[in-house]
Amino acid sequence: MEHVKQKSLKTEFFTAVSVTLLSVALVSSVTVYGCRQFQKWLLPERDYVMLNIRYRTQEAVIDLGSTRFEVDSGEPLAVPYISGIVDGVPVTGKYDLKDLMFSVESLDYGIGRNGPRRRLAYIGAGIAMGALPAAYSVAGFVLCALWFYRKKLSPAITVLDEATRHISQQDLDFTVSCGLGNELGRLCRSFEEMRRTLKENHQELWKMIEERKLIQASIAHDLRNPIAIIEGYTEYLQLHLQTNDLTTQRLQEIVGNIDHAAKRLGQYTESVREIDQLDHIEIHREQVSAGELISDLTADLTLMASEAGKNLSTTGEVPSGMISVDASILYRILENILGNALRFAREKIDLSFALQNKELIISVADDGQGFSEEIRKGGNGPLMPRAEENGHRGMGLTISRILCGKHGGRLELANRQPHGAMIKIILGV
Repeated sequence: MEHVKQKSLKTEFFTAVSVTLLSVALVSSVTVYGCRQFQKWLLPERDYVMLNIRYRTQEAVIDLGSTRFEVDSGEPLAVPYISGIVDGVPVTGKYDLKDLMFSVESLDYGIGRNGPRRRLAYIGAGIAMGALPAAYSVAGFVLCALWFYRKKLSPAITVLDEATRHISQQDLDFTVSCGLGNELGRLCRSFEEMRRTLKENHQELWKMIEERKLIQASIAHDLRNPIAIIEGYTEYLQLHLQTNDLTTQRLQEIVGNIDHAAKRLGQYTESVREIDQLDHIEIHREQVSAGELISDLTADLTLMASEAGKNLSTTGEVPSGMISVDASILYRILENILGNALRFAREKIDLSFALQNKELIISVADDGQGFSEEIRKGGNGPLMPRAEENGHRGMGLTISRILCGKHGGRLELANRQPHGAMIKIILGV
């Protein structure tokens, strides 16, 4: 799963709202400033006043006229060169400022003196200064909500809704991925982990069901021979007892064969009970020394072979290092495999150990007749290996194969030259 930078949905929401507020404030400020400038343009005389100038003499104060002057223009006021009339006589000259008197009169250039269009534009600009910021605020928050939903909420909601629909239809062949780094993204990744776990459990359950069906089919096949033998001898006895032509020796042979077939049925029944118990077995791994474990295994297996009158030899180097293994499960698998090998071996059994790619590989080879084609295909393929005539080999391999699977491994069957069978026990350690 791809690495996604972790964020908080709350932080992302706060960031989106903050950016929206700043954007609305900026646009509103620009709008208000523009409207004010537009109003000033509509009333250009508002910054001007009338400057009245009078000349004071010893005899009188003479009005020299008025001039329009811009407020805060920064222009210096020059001493005026004024023409006037004193006592009815025209006078022209440059006057000293100390002899002049000034007064300021505001000009009435209000909106009422403009035309209808300018008045309407002025009023509209005033309304816009209040209405547009409010509209910007509403639009900003609506757009912010839509963007936040589409970018931060909708992808995860859509993915989870689609995933829920797939699961409701019992379809687990899909992937949950939305690429978000917030809480919803983590929820999607948790949902993907749940989907993967469900799929693995579903596959494991389906595999177990299929394996159970195969075991049942194998058992039904293996039970057919002893049942047929018992039925055949029963019919034979019913037929010949009427004619009373059976000797005591013949009756003893028939009874012995029926007893042998009945014991085989008992062995099958016990194997079926043992297989049913395998479903409740749990693997308890422990860190152990590979060398010490193999040494103990070899000593026990050598004793088993000696009691059966066979020779057990270990080939290859004993691996070293620590491994994670359930020793009781390993002992049980080896006891089943070695038990089969002891029944079919002529004189000797070869045992070898190897540790490769975190897998413990144990090979058990005998010098017997080897596996039949049916058992070899069943042991390496999807079918359960069939039992031999004595009913031991097939069930023992079935139990060992199930235990190997529970320990994260597998069982491989082969024949070796010039003769003999070889079983590889592969366990994930």
